[in-house]
Amino acid sequence: MKIWLRLHGFELCSWTFVWDNLRESFEKQGDEIWYTGDPPDPEEWVEVWWGDPQFWQWSDLPVKARIAIALTEAHSILKQGRKQVIQNLSKADMIICPSLFASIGFKEAPIDVPIRVVWFGANEAELKYVKRDWDSTIRYLHGGVTQFRKGSWLVPEAFIKAFDKSDDVGLTIASPKITSMFTQMKLEYGRHPNIEFICKMYESAMDLYSEHHIYVSPHLSEGFGLQPVEAMSTGMPCLVSRCSAPREYFDSKYGWWIEMSENYAPIYPCLPETNGYWRIPDVNSLAECMRESFELRKESENKGYLGSEYVRKHLTWDITTKKIKQIIKEVLIANNFSDNISLQRTETIAAVS
Repeated sequence: MKIWLRLHGFELCSWTFVWDNLRESFEKQGDEIWYTGDPPDPEEWVEVWWGDPQFWQWSDLPVKARIAIALTEAHSILKQGRKQVIQNLSKADMIICPSLFASIGFKEAPIDVPIRVVWFGANEAELKYVKRDWDSTIRYLHGGVTQFRKGSWLVPEAFIKAFDKSDDVGLTIASPKITSMFTQMKLEYGRHPNIEFICKMYESAMDLYSEHHIYVSPHLSEGFGLQPVEAMSTGMPCLVSRCSAPREYFDSKYGWWIEMSENYAPIYPCLPETNGYWRIPDVNSLAECMRESFELRKESENKGYLGSEYVRKHLTWDITTKKIKQIIKEVLIANNFSDNISLQRTETIAAVS
């Protein structure tokens, strides 16, 4: 298949991370990928856009089909770019979202394009299962950009509730860039002997996951949630908020649910110009999850193993791209069928005339 894989910008971030994994997986499966300028013989190509749809610019070339891969988290679909988002998505033959949760904003918008769900995944070749020493210091990890939406501030608070300084346990807050929340948290908790703050971009995420036992994700909202899946791939049990997209693929067999509190916070501090509220995870529930996963080490190890097996069967980029290609094939068949119907109607009208 010839896929013109497009992205609105190549600054290193989660957008480019997904784009890279899609591209590599398509190429591994023998597909021809184009991404610099207009492709030759455009009528042979499927134009695929990924990223924030307010920034897309569909070509006017006679491509075989137009496929949109997008997600909403009450962001671009609700802010100033809403009109452009709707216009761009309405030009597609099919919209693919990485979760049902990620599709809600589109389903509630005036968009008549069909929407399908295809989960994202993990690079199973890179993020292999790690046999960890569960009799050593248990190390918890909270990764990704330290921010409000990720519930980052809850992690050290729960950690201090769950453990004494004498406990054989550690926590790492790892962020690829400095944010105001990262700076504030480091000022507040940086002197704790069992809490470490790291700000660096790892060449391979495996370098970070392999040094830790349990992953912590007290998010307020996730369109999919790549890092829990990556951590699961390496055999890390996860502590995950019982909300948004992870509800579709995560299970207590692979870790622990962090229950949600009855408290809500406005979205706009994290996503300016965006209305609405997010429910906040319960810090006491997170502390209980930490303590239980620390004490029940054999159970934690087993959950990590089951999670790794689950990812390999259901949540890999290879599976993702195969499902996307199957949807594209269905679109192409439908388009050709429609073309044939139109042709038959034209011939019939001409014959009657």
